[in-house]
Order: sequence, then structure tokens, then C-alpha cells
Amino acid sequence: MDKYDVIVIGAGTSGSVAARFAASTGLNVCLIDAQKREKVGNKICGDVVLSTIFDFLKINHPKGEEIMSTKNNIKLYTSDFQDYLSIDMPIYLVNRLSFGQRLLNDALDSGDVQFLDNTKVMDLIYKNGTVNGVIVNTNIERKKVLSAKIVIDGSGAHSIIRKKIKSDIIENKVPEDDLSICYRENIEFNDNNQPDLPTDSLTVVFDADNVPGGYFWYFPKSETISNLGLGVFFRRRREVKHIYQKFVLNKFVPARNYKILSSGGDIVPIRRPLPSCADNGIMFIGDAACHVNNASGGGIHPGMKAGYYAAMIAKKAIDAEDCTLNQLWKYNSLILDDFGIGHAANDVARILMQNTTTEDFNYIVRKKLLDNEALTNMYYAKIYSPSLKEKTQKLLKGISKPHLLLKLNYLLKQMKRVLKLYSKFPNNLKDFQKWREAENDMFNEIYLRARP
Repeated sequence: MDKYDVIVIGAGTSGSVAARFAASTGLNVCLIDAQKREKVGNKICGDVVLSTIFDFLKINHPKGEEIMSTKNNIKLYTSDFQDYLSIDMPIYLVNRLSFGQRLLNDALDSGDVQFLDNTKVMDLIYKNGTVNGVIVNTNIERKKVLSAKIVIDGSGAHSIIRKKIKSDIIENKVPEDDLSICYRENIEFNDNNQPDLPTDSLTVVFDADNVPGGYFWYFPKSETISNLGLGVFFRRRREVKHIYQKFVLNKFVPARNYKILSSGGDIVPIRRPLPSCADNGIMFIGDAACHVNNASGGGIHPGMKAGYYAAMIAKKAIDAEDCTLNQLWKYNSLILDDFGIGHAANDVARILMQNTTTEDFNYIVRKKLLDNEALTNMYYAKIYSPSLKEKTQKLLKGISKPHLLLKLNYLLKQMKRVLKLYSKFPNNLKDFQKWREAENDMFNEIYLRARP
């Protein structure tokens, strides 16, 4: 039996970061991926990375063929493109394969790392109630047993490990209401066939009538190449490509003189993080832990942070010779203190917006019932408190649609309520069950209120 300090499942952005930083502390790491090495990084996504993650991790920013363009904001447009809300943030649009390969190579060069590609993880193994390794199928050996003091699962939204884990605190299945199905194409246009869409920012368009439960995006990656896609309710998964072709591609790219460089769809968890992302001998990172930013659908930035935090906690646990949940509990706190609390607050906005009509959303933006400052504060989980004058102005603007004023008021109240609860996340396992029940009750109430 092969033995390691840490096994990392998945060599994507979160897994490669976890392997890199675990190995850099002197741990012996096995990094596993189901794809062949040359395909690692070739994932269906929006290809967006916030530049701040590289300063946080103190690693090199994308360069050369890894980077395709930079943007400084995201603009959320009404369906008629007459009005928009904007959030300022520094963004890289990357070549997903080149970027993924760089992160993988950095991990393999960081210390004692063995990489098993073309290898599928089939199940966990336990010792005294604690995860103690995995069973894998390699291209040359079936049911190979790999032992580890700690397993870090970064295998994505389809995680087999999360579904099979024997745990009282890990949610095995993510509810369908918390999933989105996305489809996107990287398209190369000729000079005379560029879509009539803004190119100075990342463009997101809310059109619930035609793109139910989500939005479509247009991310220009160069003068001729763009990432065009959409996300919709998971229950509309059988229609996603039809919706994309009818209401996005054919609407904004009427001519046929273009080349599709890549295409595909996948599931994205768009909820707050799992209540606990750890158990005895195991931690979950990235999409496997629902670490996607539910306000934007972007998962690279939080996934990379989670990989770093998991590596640091693994080092402390192994040095302490205690890999139980009591020792790993700090990982949950780090996630929530960093981005988890913001994702939880934004989950309220996500649930309510998914049940808002196109007409109502357009009205909110046109009448500035929600402005750039409020949207930015919400995105970063900072509650915006308007002055009495601003409240009066919004009341007058929204007088013809009072239900929208009530909805926005409810949104702010519930976001404050979520922030208050998450700020009291227990620092030990003993108090977790009570907190978890309160969190579950709160979001069940929000779901019920949001449904038409």
C-alpha cells in the first residue's frame, strides 16, 4: 500500500493549489486527476480569475499565453441593454488550459508530489472512524489502495467522495434548487461578425423570461475571441443548449461566419458553502464544497483560497498527530471568515433574484432602486444603509411597484440576519448542530418567501 501525508483529489485550480502549498511545507503529497496530464485545466467555465488571488497566495500572476485579456469591472445589464449596474474589480480572462497546466506544474515542482493522472477515485477507506485514504482505478491497476493521514477533495461538483462519505455533518447531496446548469462556447469571430455587445467589461445580462434562473454572459477574451454562455435552473438542464442557441447565440450572433473553438456544459453549485467542509481526516475544497461565488458564478478565486487554507490546516494537524475533525475544524472557520460569510449573504439575493421577472429587474435598475454602491456592497457582503433622503427618493421612484420596494427591504433584512448568524459560527463541533439547524430553518424560510 502506498502511503502519503496528504492525498489531493482533483488537479484543477483548487486541487493544484492545495497540493502545492501542502508540499511546500514538507508534506508528502499524492495528487490525483481523472484526466490525462496534458488535459488538466481544460474545464468548462467562464475563464475569469480575480487578480487579487495571486497577491493573496504570493504566486505569479498569469502571463504569456495564460492570459488573454484584462477587465476592470462587471456590468449587469437589463434585457434591453438600456441600463446597467456595475461592480469594479480587477479581472483576468485566462486560457483555461494554459493556466491550469501552469498551476499543475507549479504544484509538481513545489516538493515531494507524486501525480497520478488518468486515475479515478472510487471510494474512501477508514481507520477507527477517520478517513485514512482512497481506493483508485488507474490505467494499469484496478482497486489500488492509497493511504493518507488527510484527504483533500477538490474533484468538483460531481464529487463521488462527497456522495459516498460516511458522515453526520457533510451534506452528501446538493439540492437541485442550489444547482445551475451552464453551457458556454469559446467563439472566434471574423472582423465583420463581432456581436453587437459591449467589449469594455464583462457583460452579464439578466433576462429571466428567456434565461430562467440565471443569466447569460459575454466575456471578450481578445479582439476576435469571446466566451459566450449562460446558466439556468438545473431543472431546465435538458433545454440549456436550446435556450443558449435561441436566446443568446442566434439573437446576438446572427451571421454564421465564425468558428467555435470549444463548447460544453456542466453543473455549478450556486449556494453558500457546505455548513461543514471537513470531517475526520478529510476536507473539501472548491466546487466539491460549494465554494462558487453565487453572486457571479465564479469558482476559481474562492477555490484557490480554499486549497491554500486546507493545505495549511493539514500541515498543522499532521504536525500535531491529530487529524480528527476537532483539529480540522479551524478550516471551516477560515472559509467562513474569508469568503463563506459573503457567499451566504449573497445566497439570499440569489434566491430572490431567481424568482424576479425580467420586467421587475429592469425596473429596479432603471429607477435605481438598487445602485452601483449598493450592489458592490452586497457583492462584498457589506450591508448598505441608505440615508433618510435616499430612502425617500427610492420610495418615490418605486411608488408604482410597491412589491419591489418590499422585496428589496426583505432582501436587506435577511442579508443582515444571515451575516449575524454566520458571525456566530461555532468554534467547536459541540455547538455545531444547534447552529446548523438555525441556518437550515432560516434558508428554508427564505426559499418559501421567494417562491411565486
